[in-house]
Amino acid sequence: MAATFNWCQDNGTQTGSPAHGTTQSGFSADTHYPTQQDWKNADDNQQNSGTAYSAAPITAGNNSYTVFQYGKFTGSFNQVSAGLWAHTSGTFGTGLTLKGTVTSTYATPSTTTNASLTTDMTTAISIGSGLTVDFSTTGPYDASPTSSITSSGYTQYLATQLQTTSSAAAGDTASAVLTLQYNEN
Repeated sequence: MAATFNWCQDNGTQTGSPAHGTTQSGFSADTHYPTQQDWKNADDNQQNSGTAYSAAPITAGNNSYTVFQYGKFTGSFNQVSAGLWAHTSGTFGTGLTLKGTVTSTYATPSTTTNASLTTDMTTAISIGSGLTVDFSTTGPYDASPTSSITSSGYTQYLATQLQTTSSAAAGDTASAVLTLQYNEN
């Protein structure tokens, strides 16, 4: 049997201990899994009746809200391990910078430049050079994630923010592919 993978996303004011979003798409019994992710000037997930990115544009010189995605594994499998995450395809235009990090810490998303996003992900790279991603059976916010799981669980948060300068052109960005790679056996 193979693991079933789905993307999930946290949004809203941080709550709980450990901290997570007030809205957790795909977490626990919620099966509203996001099928795409857009950077926009709104803190919600458009797959869950949120704001379409076209209704929440990021104006030049401003940033998107930070997006906190994570992966969810269910089903029967022996082990999921060796997680890597990277921007693997697509080119951003002048004045656009994609910043990201892998973290177990959720913070209320905002459009303020997020200093905890320490990796410049603007340029596409090989997945083999991606950031290491760990796993947990309790949630993306687990303070002690491990390099593998042997039962249903989650990746850490994969946090990103699209940051712009005044030289950013109006209109949509080109599509970008962010890849999460893992081994399953």
